[in-house]
Amino acid sequence: MLIEARQGAGLNQIDLAKRLRKPQSYVSKYETGERRLDVLEFITVAQRIGVDPMRILRKLLRSMNR
Repeated sequence: MLIEARQGAGLNQIDLAKRLRKPQSYVSKYETGERRLDVLEFITVAQRIGVDPMRILRKLLRSMNR
């Protein structure tokens, strides 16, 4: 869902990494599942993408309850 949000915002991994002040590999690793984000990281990433973190969480919860 974060990948969709990033792409929907017209950002590539490098653009987002710059906004996060992290290397591009940071974005790549959580997007490929190599690492997980903690709650604070998730909120920061969502905000830097420009989406409401709660919107993504609600969508995730709905998909888990199917």
